[in-house]
Amino acid sequence: MRGGSFFKSTAVRLAIIYSSLFVVSYLGANVVAYQMVLAYLDDRLDAAVMERYREIEATFRARGVSGAIDMINSHGPAIRGQETIYTLRDRTGGVIAGNAAISGVPSGFSDLAPDDQHDASTSYKLFRGQLGDNDLIVGISEGDTDQLARIVLVSFGWTTAIVFAVGLGGAAVLRYRSRNRIFALSQTAHAIGHGELSKRLPVSPRMDEIDVLSSEVNVALTRLEASVIALKQVTTDIAHDLKTPIGRTFLVLDDALHREDMDEVKGAVGAALQELAAIASTFDALLRIAQIEARSRTAHFRLVDFGDLVRDIYEIYEVTASEEGHELHLKLGDGDCWISCDPDLIRQMLANLLANSMRHTPAGTRTSLELSPHAGGVALSVSDNGPGIPEPERRRVLERFYRLEKSRTTVGSGLGLSLVKAICDLHDARIELSDNSPGLRVRVTFPAPRQGSL
Repeated sequence: MRGGSFFKSTAVRLAIIYSSLFVVSYLGANVVAYQMVLAYLDDRLDAAVMERYREIEATFRARGVSGAIDMINSHGPAIRGQETIYTLRDRTGGVIAGNAAISGVPSGFSDLAPDDQHDASTSYKLFRGQLGDNDLIVGISEGDTDQLARIVLVSFGWTTAIVFAVGLGGAAVLRYRSRNRIFALSQTAHAIGHGELSKRLPVSPRMDEIDVLSSEVNVALTRLEASVIALKQVTTDIAHDLKTPIGRTFLVLDDALHREDMDEVKGAVGAALQELAAIASTFDALLRIAQIEARSRTAHFRLVDFGDLVRDIYEIYEVTASEEGHELHLKLGDGDCWISCDPDLIRQMLANLLANSMRHTPAGTRTSLELSPHAGGVALSVSDNGPGIPEPERRRVLERFYRLEKSRTTVGSGLGLSLVKAICDLHDARIELSDNSPGLRVRVTFPAPRQGSL
């Protein structure tokens, strides 16, 4: 990770791309600015040439040719190669004044290349006009203008180079910082991949894109860790809880194998089948819980009257409760109790809650089944006046295979309330276990159906 290529780094590539785009845009702007500067300097040079020409022209009109000659000579000795050059010719073409003998120049503005009819190394901007019968050429050196243009061009070049250098320097800094962060992330991910599920990706206070992603991954890792822990616990619980019935089944079948009386053999085989049926029931409950937790049962959701389901289950269990010496009472509140649910799963939940209440309470216990509208939904409660569940263990009884010590002698696999919890989660319902003073109260609150399901 630390030895990766510099130019393969994402930060470097992005910095180079953005720097290149900026440099190209900057160069385009510089080209436009440079052309504007050249045009401005050329206009200023034209104005300077015309100013010199009009000075001589004004003197000619006032004093004639002699005045023009004096004006030309007043600008300094006629030295070839000076900043300003003049050529005044008479009607015969002879030079009568000036510091250069320029010929072949068109009327108006023109340019004179270096070493063309003069000894200077710079170009000249010329203007040719008529002073009566005389011909006047005025030229000003473009040396200062060219020098200024070169300064502008060099400054643009250096600015571009500095911008690109700063971009590469920024890319190096970004690469160093991002490489260290990603290296820390990869080390943590490597540790997690090798079984250290308690590790979490580092998150800085800046909460940039990487931190947001790390936070989401940490949430997923927390859920994954909880799932793995639950899986390990389920595996241990299955091995612990099924070891005894499988061992009993083995002993019963082994005993039947050595018996000669057919009735005794049939009895032993019948007992073994009962044990196997209990084992199959346990696995069936585990499968249902897994399907529900995977939310693969939402296809059967529909809008139902919760009160009808409760009345149906009450009528079924009222007879069973009476036969076992329990009292079962039903109380339905006023108002509609519609929910969006899978009716079969809700019946399973109600059956588990009532069966669990009657199985773990002595004869004569009163069990109440209540349903009423609740703020934002529907509330169901199953309560009894039995021995109840100690407060520290109320959350644990919702775990798979967890059974109170006093309940281990009763029939059951410890999956009833786990199935209830899974059904509640599937329906976004909240389950709460509380003290009924005496006994246990299980309260399940279902949310109101969404508008689209009505």
